[in-house]
Amino acid sequence: MSYAEEYPQFVDSKEPLNSLQEKDWAIYGQCSATYTFLYALPDPNRKDYFAKPYGDDPLQRLDIHRLRKPNNKKRPVIFFIHGGGWTTEDKSNTRFYALEWIKRGYAVVSVNYRLAPNIKHPYQIDDCALALKWVIDNIEDYGGDPEEIAIIGHSAGAHLTALLVSDRKWHDKYDIDIKKVKCWIPVSGIYDFSLRENYFHPLIESSILAMLNDEDKKDCSPISHITGKEPPCLILHGGDDWLVPRSNSINLYNKLIQKGAKNARLEIVKGYWHCNMMLGYDKEGHKPAEIINEYLAETFAGKM
Repeated sequence: MSYAEEYPQFVDSKEPLNSLQEKDWAIYGQCSATYTFLYALPDPNRKDYFAKPYGDDPLQRLDIHRLRKPNNKKRPVIFFIHGGGWTTEDKSNTRFYALEWIKRGYAVVSVNYRLAPNIKHPYQIDDCALALKWVIDNIEDYGGDPEEIAIIGHSAGAHLTALLVSDRKWHDKYDIDIKKVKCWIPVSGIYDFSLRENYFHPLIESSILAMLNDEDKKDCSPISHITGKEPPCLILHGGDDWLVPRSNSINLYNKLIQKGAKNARLEIVKGYWHCNMMLGYDKEGHKPAEIINEYLAETFAGKM
């Protein structure tokens, strides 16, 4: 069966899948063209630190943003991992969401990682773990609280978010105390590379093949590392995601519950696609943003 024939089982919409895709790509194109890069949008109320190195490679860089005042207050940290199919995009994607988080009082860290096909798994997750270790060790110097961290990622960034939290060998390698991560929020990610439906769409199939050797599928799949002892999480997926099947998020949630996790939550957001789960975050009525902002406020109540 073709992609178009198989994929309707993973979405609520009765629209043709190419229609969902075209509408979502239109939002992606509009946002990419209209959202100003933060380095070109100075604000006297905001403090920015661009391209701080967390490693030796030119791509091992991160940006930090926070409100200037009060200077003596340590702020909960949002550690953001960008998407782009493991092959494109960079830390500047935080321009779509960071201003909303900053004004709520968070210190926002957006990380670059090396991209496929120049590298393959496990170098990207290694970069993310090294960056998280840098943040834990250094963020207090930039106004953040190393004891109060949320990890958020979209699409490929959601996969890396879940893998960073669940695969303990990276915690051991970099001496990361995962208890400092108070929550993780993966949005629209792939969490099990053995699922056949993850290869239906040629775009995501080519991205996976660029990033992943076949023998590494289990190691690269967050679901294979879940113990139930992970920090609390909010898993989100669009009800009409035309690219990444929502079975990934459902299965990840079910695995967490099966392993005894007490603070896992799943939201399948009706009417949302893949890109617009995060794009449009600053617009009134954006449902995923409302869910995420409320969850963060509950997680860090009394810390702001």
